[in-house]
Amino acid sequence: IGDRSATSYTIDHNLASRDVIVQLYDASSYDTVYADVVRTTTNRVTIDFASAPTTNDIRVLISKIG
Repeated sequence: IGDRSATSYTIDHNLASRDVIVQLYDASSYDTVYADVVRTTTNRVTIDFASAPTTNDIRVLISKIG
């Protein structure tokens, strides 16, 4: 994700659970990225950044627990 202007992104994962682990990393440096994550519904998370990430620079990994 990333487009140089938005600071909030909605990601649909369709895992039917709020028991998910969400990890973010920078696609160019491979460093872990920290942002605010809200498990909005059982199939969606909302990710909020302090500043807008560059275009397609953030990878989002979502895993269901249990």
